[in-house]
Amino acid sequence: MFFRVNRKRKPEVALGIDIGASQIKAAVVRRQRDTFELLEYAAHSLPASLARAYRGPEFAAELQKTVDSLKTSDRHAYVTASCSSAMVCQAEFPPVPLDEIKSALKLNSAGYLRRDFSSYYLDAFELKKGSQDPKGKAKDPDKTKDAAKAKDKDGAKRTVLVGGANKEEVDACRDALTAAKIKPQVIELAAVSVINAFHIGHPEINEQVVVLVDIGARMTSVNFLQSGLPLITRIMHFGGAQLTEYIGQVLMLKPQEAEDEKRKMSPPVQELVKTAISPLAREIRSSIDFFERQNDLHVQRICACGGSACSPPLLAILGEAVGTPVECWNTVDSLDTSQFDGGARRVHTIGPSLAAVVGVAVGRLS
Repeated sequence: MFFRVNRKRKPEVALGIDIGASQIKAAVVRRQRDTFELLEYAAHSLPASLARAYRGPEFAAELQKTVDSLKTSDRHAYVTASCSSAMVCQAEFPPVPLDEIKSALKLNSAGYLRRDFSSYYLDAFELKKGSQDPKGKAKDPDKTKDAAKAKDKDGAKRTVLVGGANKEEVDACRDALTAAKIKPQVIELAAVSVINAFHIGHPEINEQVVVLVDIGARMTSVNFLQSGLPLITRIMHFGGAQLTEYIGQVLMLKPQEAEDEKRKMSPPVQELVKTAISPLAREIRSSIDFFERQNDLHVQRICACGGSACSPPLLAILGEAVGTPVECWNTVDSLDTSQFDGGARRVHTIGPSLAAVVGVAVGRLS
């Protein structure tokens, strides 16, 4: 999170907004003890002239139109964005309070991250490893705290997840939300939001190493998770839009016609997709090989979400290119959708594309 407003009470209902490169999504989620209920959602495609531009009165109008389509009157929103400047990495710090770590990043980001991020909003979250034993059973909290204190005394470093985006891009997003009469309580990266959503649907992963791939319109995040914690996060400027553009160029089709052909996924189009998706497949494969060599761990599963994950043929092509099956992860499967009655099938159909917006909402409710 690079922007937040402190609220004393944890809400029972949360409005999430996902600002993507080609769509704005909104979802209202309610917490019911240990489960979550999807009350309503909206998905609004952006005009081509506004895609990837989080600014201006026209963009604010599209934001307001999306939220106004919901029944909820609450405009306190938890926002996730696919910022083109997004970065996520791990860093090690001395055993000092997290607030001091955040201050240190503001003053000297290059000293800790090996790159100058002075033009970025940065936030940090401690990765508390070792809270589970090898069999996946929770350790005694008091013993864990005692062990942590002992390590701190010995000078052990703290592993921190750092995320950020360019200040100009984040400020433009916040200004547009405000102009749309939406009160952003949090703005965070979509690459982080999908991890929150994955947690609620996979309590059984324990020590498994899972690769979570979120394929957006123009950006794809690849998260390596162990016991639910991100070990490596990589962000690629590649998504479903590039596949559509390639199909359109080769077949000389208009953008909407190319998108329709991609959805039909006929055998000739599948051959084009195999070629177009190869950069993403190579990045995932090389990331897996690097991760397994560096950590002496084996990746058990690859789970995909995002709009492109709604296409089984596309995931089959990606899995074949990567050399490991890629399964569709549908975040809606872990939510109560009974209130939609006849519309439940439609919600589940687009469920993989709702991962980020659900994740930013449940992150505030958990």
